[in-house]
Amino acid sequence: MTKLTVAVGAVAIGLVVLFGLYLFLKGVRNVQMALASTKWPQTSGVVVRSETTRSVTKSTRTSDGSVSFSTETVIRYVVNGHEYTTDVLHFGQTLGSDDKSVAALQRMRFPEGRKVTVSYNPRNPSTGVMKPGLHAEAFWLPGAGLAFLVPAALCLMVGWTMASGFAADDQTFANSVHSAIEEAARTGKLPDRPIPPPRDLGGDAASTVVAVLFGAVACGLGVLALTAGLQRMWRGHASQNWPTTQGVVVFSMNGEDAASNDTDDPTYYSQFVYQYEVAGTKHFNNVRQFAQVEGGSSEDAARIASTYQKGAIVKVSYFPTDPDVAVLEPGNTNSALVLPGIGAVLLLFSLAIFIWVVPAVSKP
Repeated sequence: MTKLTVAVGAVAIGLVVLFGLYLFLKGVRNVQMALASTKWPQTSGVVVRSETTRSVTKSTRTSDGSVSFSTETVIRYVVNGHEYTTDVLHFGQTLGSDDKSVAALQRMRFPEGRKVTVSYNPRNPSTGVMKPGLHAEAFWLPGAGLAFLVPAALCLMVGWTMASGFAADDQTFANSVHSAIEEAARTGKLPDRPIPPPRDLGGDAASTVVAVLFGAVACGLGVLALTAGLQRMWRGHASQNWPTTQGVVVFSMNGEDAASNDTDDPTYYSQFVYQYEVAGTKHFNNVRQFAQVEGGSSEDAARIASTYQKGAIVKVSYFPTDPDVAVLEPGNTNSALVLPGIGAVLLLFSLAIFIWVVPAVSKP
């Protein structure tokens, strides 16, 4: 392993560490702000812009394309005579989307002209949030940061172990040469015992780097999949004990609302938005199952679409402390195990790479 390889590896790991630290610290900051926002003063605000843009992406190799939708929502509020704007729903989530049903959901939740309440930081009034307090999405950035930091730490551990072994071999070779020179000076002849050669560090350098990077990527993806899957499973389990109310489907991608959906995506989605009331306040949501695996067969999408057509009456289970969080089919199904299972397999696979594969390919 040449000095250039070591330097390139150190720079690459350093960049990964910096990016991971950025995400992690930003996420921790979001958590701190979320906790502090429960004590912030409040003021009235109004939605001044709620626009949905549509963009089409075409493949350069085929004629296939996909359509994405994004809703930009801006809320204006005034503090001490100064005007500010925010697009933060709660810390960890902004008012933006690339899914048509989510874009429609946000337009319904925040139509232009709607009056809302904004909590703002008294030390910096330009920081405003509609829903103060800690929400599950606030942990996404710290989790993403750990998905970079944990593999980088493993790479550093492996690199340190390998470097220590190389240094020990170099020292052994240097000591042998020094002893041979001293013996030759003392006796006037070369020693008859062989001098152990230094380790050949160049043969397996590429294989070692590839194995380490492969293990690091698997570890990072495993952390993300496991954390996302466990969060969905927890919500699915908790939703079985939530209160319920009656709702109605007000938007469906399978009716006239789907007219502009000209995507050629081979996967199938059943997207809809339903409306319900809690304590006299209207709420909107688009969650069918918390642990559902997006994208299935056309038969599954048709079955779900026939159940949740526009105008269909539905039973909604909602989170009592935050009625905007709701689901139509509470509980968990077998699909709830998909993401945690993928995450666990990737983490075990990564661990096996660092324990067995990396030491094996790094041997001369």
